[in-house]
Amino acid sequence: MSEPAARLYERFLELLTPGPGPAGPPPPRDGRAPARARYGERLDGAGRSHPVLITRDEWILDQIDLARSFDQLLTADDVVVVAAPYELSFTGAGVDRAIELIGASVISVGTSNTICPMPRLLALIKEYEATALVCSPSLATELAVLARASQQPPDHASVRSVICVGEACSRERLDRIGAAWGARARTLYGTASTPTVAVPCAYGALHVCDHRLRASVRDVRSGRTAPDGARGELLLAPADTGPPGGGSRATGELVELGPADGRCACGAKSTVLTPLGRVSEAVATRSGPVCAVDVERVVFDRADLAPHFACAVREGGFDVTCAVTDGVTARDGAAQRSLEKRIRAELDVDVEVRIVAVHDWNTAVS
Repeated sequence: MSEPAARLYERFLELLTPGPGPAGPPPPRDGRAPARARYGERLDGAGRSHPVLITRDEWILDQIDLARSFDQLLTADDVVVVAAPYELSFTGAGVDRAIELIGASVISVGTSNTICPMPRLLALIKEYEATALVCSPSLATELAVLARASQQPPDHASVRSVICVGEACSRERLDRIGAAWGARARTLYGTASTPTVAVPCAYGALHVCDHRLRASVRDVRSGRTAPDGARGELLLAPADTGPPGGGSRATGELVELGPADGRCACGAKSTVLTPLGRVSEAVATRSGPVCAVDVERVVFDRADLAPHFACAVREGGFDVTCAVTDGVTARDGAAQRSLEKRIRAELDVDVEVRIVAVHDWNTAVS
């Protein structure tokens, strides 16, 4: 970590004041919004909006963890395009500040697709020779296709790091996205109320910031706390509070937590977290909840598939759309039936698969 960055962290830490931790908001002042708070909103499984407050102390500590992670992924010489949500979200603002802390340059483009639509975003990458892109896996995929269609092959671009946020993504699909850009692809993980929960190590595994947070999971059927290595709803609490499950808040996020025993190839002893999407978007099976990330793992065993992926949940299964660059394969019913058979056999869910050509993707999923 550079000396200027270290001094900035110290300045941030000087701003912190004793107060409530991330288990709950600070006390209100005369019924008004809590002091030193940042306001955001989250959507539940039904699409309803709910307010989220994060205290100043939480916000600063969150950014310090994120900046320390970026310090392993970026340098002060990087030019980073941030195509992450800003409106009523903590993601874009938090990422911007963390990148600034390590001294890199930031181009904030957001996700509204109005002031900075995708062609303009690609033009900015080219004009300023951006070296890193922060966005969702879906947007990274769409940009790569648009760049290739515009005679700007993304794997020949200046981008050498793609950092994915906002969507659960399998390692298999992430590798396809990285290959499309000729870049290293990594993910970050946070929730609507805790923007930085887990950060990647050198091997790409996501490690919980357990010096600050205590993560556990509860079984989505029984509601009981699940053991290490189990799949369930993520519960978060401050690291310095009570036994597992005590004082925790539910996140609505489905994850797997590995044991905190240093078994990751990087040697770190912090818990490894695997994001699996929202609990509400999983399908219940005899062996537990199955999610779109599970489907991705099976789907992307096929070498000829592009990194596009859409998966809609329905009663008892999923409707999946994949893409190929070869129009002949897209019309091959045998390829579709083969994928359906494998998904049903491996995941014990019903599934319908559609394979389309890459140039028909936007029409197929609109």
